[in-house]
Amino acid sequence: MNTQRTPCETFSRAMGYIRPVKNFNVGKYSEFCERKTFTEENSLSAGARHKELMKMAA
Repeated sequence: MNTQRTPCETFSRAMGYIRPVKNFNVGKYSEFCERKTFTEENSLSAGARHKELMKMAA
C-alpha cells in the first residue's frame, strides 16, 4: 500500500495578522520556534505546578 502525505501549512499570528509560518523571515521564525504551547498541565492554575513555580521565583 502506497500512502502519501499531504503537506500541512501552519499559520500563526504575527504582528496582529494571521500568516503562514513559511512566509516568516529568519527572526520571526526563530521567535515562533521558541514559543511555548499552552496545555492544562503546565498552566499556572494547576496547583502543584503553581507552587513549584512560586518557589523558583522566590
